[in-house]
Amino acid sequence: MGMEGILKRRVSILRGYQDRWFILSEDGIMKQHEKKPSYATEKAKWQMNIILADIDKKRDGKCFNLTSNQGQKIKLKAQSDDEREKWIKCFKKINHIFFPHSFPDVVDEEDEDEVFTSNSNHKAKEVDPEPKPTSRISFGDTFKSKDAFPSQNNEHRKSEETVNEPPRESAADITKKFKEMTIVDRKKRHLMVAAIDFGSAYSGSAFSFKDRFIKDPLEINVMGIGQKGLESLKVPTVLLLNPDREFVAFGFEAESKYSELLQDDPDEAQKWYYFSRFKMQLYNNMHLKKSMTIKDITGKKEMKAVDVFAYCIENIKDSIFGKAKEKVTELQEYDVHWVLTVPAIWNEAARQFMLEAAEKAGIDQERLTLALEPEAAALCCKCLEIQKRTTGKGSKLGSFDTGARFLVVDLGGGTVDITSNEVLGSGQLKEIHSASGGPWGGNTINEGIWKLLRGIFGESTVTKFIAENRDDYLELARTVELKKRTVTSNNKVTIEIPRSLMLEAKKTNPGIIAEEFKDRVKLVTNKLQVLPGVLPQIFKEGIDTVSKYVQDLLDQPETKGVSTILLVGGYAACDLLKDAMKTKFSNLTVICPLDPDVVVLKGAVIMGHMETPIVGRIAKCHYGIAILVGVDKQNMYQCFDRSFKPLTSTEEEFHTIIKKGQPIHVNEVVTEYDFPITFEQDEAFIRIYASDDTKPPKIISKNNCREIGHIRIKLPKFRRETRLKIGISNSETEFKVVARDEHTGKCFAGVCRFLN
Repeated sequence: MGMEGILKRRVSILRGYQDRWFILSEDGIMKQHEKKPSYATEKAKWQMNIILADIDKKRDGKCFNLTSNQGQKIKLKAQSDDEREKWIKCFKKINHIFFPHSFPDVVDEEDEDEVFTSNSNHKAKEVDPEPKPTSRISFGDTFKSKDAFPSQNNEHRKSEETVNEPPRESAADITKKFKEMTIVDRKKRHLMVAAIDFGSAYSGSAFSFKDRFIKDPLEINVMGIGQKGLESLKVPTVLLLNPDREFVAFGFEAESKYSELLQDDPDEAQKWYYFSRFKMQLYNNMHLKKSMTIKDITGKKEMKAVDVFAYCIENIKDSIFGKAKEKVTELQEYDVHWVLTVPAIWNEAARQFMLEAAEKAGIDQERLTLALEPEAAALCCKCLEIQKRTTGKGSKLGSFDTGARFLVVDLGGGTVDITSNEVLGSGQLKEIHSASGGPWGGNTINEGIWKLLRGIFGESTVTKFIAENRDDYLELARTVELKKRTVTSNNKVTIEIPRSLMLEAKKTNPGIIAEEFKDRVKLVTNKLQVLPGVLPQIFKEGIDTVSKYVQDLLDQPETKGVSTILLVGGYAACDLLKDAMKTKFSNLTVICPLDPDVVVLKGAVIMGHMETPIVGRIAKCHYGIAILVGVDKQNMYQCFDRSFKPLTSTEEEFHTIIKKGQPIHVNEVVTEYDFPITFEQDEAFIRIYASDDTKPPKIISKNNCREIGHIRIKLPKFRRETRLKIGISNSETEFKVVARDEHTGKCFAGVCRFLN
């Protein structure tokens, strides 16, 4: 029993649906090829286990979505309603083999041993209709091997229904399998690693090939672009869409095309979508949803934020792949492992939002890793120091020796992201204090300069100028960004002011400059001269905030022994900030590498090649699940430790799974607990809460904790009451959940969701 043929798969937000050849075999594995394979053993480009997968049929009669038990998703389109029904019927028949009680009445005797060929009007008999040898393999194997499921046979059907039959596997084997399933292994064989550093103001990309990485980890290709006097290894995080919300341009090209459109046809330009500096809307957003919308530069048009992010990511992805293919012409997309950077201080929902956007951009989750920006920077700096020692070019001796402790202060456009790490003997890093920081990045300087301009020319004048002279505003914004980078403690800064702003200011003030600012700035023709000391004062407030926060962090007992501070990120290139940090922390080694704005990017590439670069982190808060245990005949609560207590209220308990400040080892089970399953229950659904209190709360309330997500484990319909042993592990940036039925030993992968 099986099926194969052409289905259209939604590849990405830019490429839409494209034909792919799919083969669904009776072991429950659905494989994808670019075209019909020429030989039976040809390796598939992608595969998915469809046992217990959710099927969502769309109203158009052709489209249907599949979501596996592990959360893997795919959007498909058949050529007709009948063809879609053939595929869905085949899915159900295969599920019936393993769980007949959950999928009854779906197998017709006459076609039980037949294979369907899609896109044709006939059914072809299998070459070998004889039953294959059976073996008792638990459900967990389906996520490890293509041969995990046994073939159809009566003995296997009986085993699922005979609930009192003891498991054949040993307890040791089951325990080993349970732990193996909790390990997230996405860094499989690849020829190349590509990284995308998606920033608030600027974004960058880089890649390196596996064979070159082995010889020299720092042989990394950074995608550099320069325009209008701004030589940069990054591009503005700016997106331009046409009135139909179709992609037009990204980065410098988006800025240029939009400016030209504003000059040539301002009315038409108002219909287009122009997005910039939107990443910060994910920071500290406790109510983040996948359906969230964001407004464009006009404030009048909006669209789904996940689509905006996806357009940007896919454009960068395609640029990297195109550049890499120039070097290796036979390179295919499935040869690339992708790394996407995120701030360490982002919450779980924001991280998952980026995963959703990347998936929509055409990056399968099996080929994607999230990298925390400060950790990536630390790995790059560590490699740089090793290289300096090897070549004899000198280094900050001891900064990355075994046992060395250091802070990484990642100064980006939106946030300042700080991690505290220690170097282990293996060369890996472990976190010694939970990541922290705040919204004090380089964008605050831009905001301060614009506040100064509003004071000089008038609040209403600047507001009207921005609304009615969009092209001049964008040019002035670019000028502000450039001038911000040249400020020192005693220099005079000259900013060219657009004629349209000068004329608007004259309408309300013949002198143009407000009286209270005449001792701080001068206007010579159309050039605004900002006198020495004025702009450094704007920098001072933000720099003082960062310095104080770092000092408070160094005063914590967990950071005792820190000897080095690494300054990375675009904002770290600011001389005022570097000088202030070196003065404030003169007792420590303060390092700011060359090109600090690409250190994160290069480090992300390095992380993508490494198996487990970070071995452990510290929990930022208490994580727990809601428990409202069923009531027995004596009005007692049955606790998870199998004890009983009187039923006194209907309040939900906070069952702690990870404590605040607890070390979390990457890819190791951090907690296990029991979950009761009732008769005919086909899923386990568990809500996850977080608390910032000093001690874990006992009862869940709005005052002491917040709901941050849920765990869902799809199950066959159990024909008796049982208990699941739930195990949770933490990968580099995500939770992984696995459940084991205590009666049969079968294991089931779960999905942990933090984004509604």
